[in-house]
Amino acid sequence: MKFSQLISETIRKRQTLILLFSGLIFVGFVLLAIRPFIHTEKSFLFLFWNLFLALIPLVLSSVMMQMKNLQYSRMSIISVGFIWLIFFPNAPYVLTDFIHLSYGSFRHFWLDAMTITWFAVASLLSAIISLNDISLLLGTAWKKQNTSLAILAISLLSGFGIYLGRYLRFNSWDVLHNPGSLINEMTDRVINPFDHPRTWMVTVGFGLLLFFVFKGIRFMANEMQVKQIER
Repeated sequence: MKFSQLISETIRKRQTLILLFSGLIFVGFVLLAIRPFIHTEKSFLFLFWNLFLALIPLVLSSVMMQMKNLQYSRMSIISVGFIWLIFFPNAPYVLTDFIHLSYGSFRHFWLDAMTITWFAVASLLSAIISLNDISLLLGTAWKKQNTSLAILAISLLSGFGIYLGRYLRFNSWDVLHNPGSLINEMTDRVINPFDHPRTWMVTVGFGLLLFFVFKGIRFMANEMQVKQIER
């Protein structure tokens, strides 16, 4: 009964968000559906799978928010949070799909760019909203400065996850299916950082991008709220 209440409350609290992403998914489907009719070289169907993976962290963080409201144990919330952390890099990862623009013909470049941008922005929105959920959860127990440091650490870990996915072709499932190889590659890059400069350039680059976009959007939201109060 408690689990069904958790799911129903999560859906009820996030109805507007569900409608927003339903619209984003529908337009994304249309952009992919028209491609066969204009004879493009690539179907880009993988973008749907990447968007699905990008939405998992948002689902998990939404559930965690309601777990706290329904007074689930701290250990239960932390357990879901660990799963969230494993899947979170999938959300900003879609930004790297712009690499596929170099493979198609210039004739359909506009459609390729529009399609990838649509899915990348939808995935980035999922990342930012989900990260905001985690920030709010941490903020109830930690000081503001400590919460910001935690968000920065999560962003950098996400940047490292993006590198593992794009260049070493690991994914979140490899934590269970192929942990040995994953741990070996990660350990090598931590122990021998100067042998892998691209690893840390990608990690820091995407990590800081995610962090500053998150901070920028929160700043804009606060500014808009203040201006509405002033009116």
